[in-house]
Amino acid sequence: MIQVQDLKIHYGDFVAVDNLSFSVKPGTVFGLIGPNGAGKTTTIKAIATLIEPTYGEIMLGETSVLHQPEQARRMLGYMPDFPPVYDDLRVEEFCDLFAHAYGQSSVERKEKVEKALAQTELTTKRRELCKSLSRGMKQRALLAKTLVHDPSVMLLDEPGANLDPKARIDMRKLLRKLADQGKTILVSSHVLTELQDLCDEIGIMRNGKMVVSGSIEEITQRKQSARTLEIEITGESSKFSEWVEQWPTLSELKHRDESKTQFDIIHSGDREEIPEIISQMVGHGIKIISFTTRKSKVEDLFLEIESGSTEFDQN
Repeated sequence: MIQVQDLKIHYGDFVAVDNLSFSVKPGTVFGLIGPNGAGKTTTIKAIATLIEPTYGEIMLGETSVLHQPEQARRMLGYMPDFPPVYDDLRVEEFCDLFAHAYGQSSVERKEKVEKALAQTELTTKRRELCKSLSRGMKQRALLAKTLVHDPSVMLLDEPGANLDPKARIDMRKLLRKLADQGKTILVSSHVLTELQDLCDEIGIMRNGKMVVSGSIEEITQRKQSARTLEIEITGESSKFSEWVEQWPTLSELKHRDESKTQFDIIHSGDREEIPEIISQMVGHGIKIISFTTRKSKVEDLFLEIESGSTEFDQN
């Protein structure tokens, strides 16, 4: 639904986005990740028709953002980071204002505002002044006004910024529900744990380039580094430690917290070797209570890329 191809954006001599290419499938959530200055917000603004690229193409389905901006805007819902609400308007008036800006008739506006309030669970707050809302409710109101023209594509820049944990969870569930209803969502966020739970795919940017993109599982498989095995045993731990030291692809045995029976071990071999490791442990009399492979987290991938790791480079 979103196709960005060879995108370049210059601010004078500064290259904010450099030969960027990625795509977002219909009805999915794509998370754009990167350190400050990576080019995330600039990319989102270009897709939203707010910045004219130096070079490249952006497509929304069959619609060119660069050559058919008016048509593209009818397909887009854009929520910038830290956008203001109009304090002296009631929630339904705030949404109605934006519906009116899209040229909807009074009948259409009423229908669309009702739907947007229902989608964001703000129906009971409709008559409240925006200035009386909590930060989480204001974010919902901003999302509601983004939905009033029923966009097929949503661009959300830091939608969970400054929200408390419950409000972030509520926002995540709401965005997931919208994607399940067919919305295509591109979201930028620094709350990496939430992107891991929310997104179908992620793209990690650095210095205006897309370093890697895909599902977390695909990126992890592409990544040629060690994994962590989490093991809980019963019985003598010294015997277990001696066995681990003798296995060539296992290292860095550590107790988890202060437990004397739970361990983290670094495994540098292939995943196919793991069943053999379990079998050999049992064969040597080690009593295993639980055994899991820790999946790479978004934070781990992000930190490796931010540190300048080149093993992810796609080009």
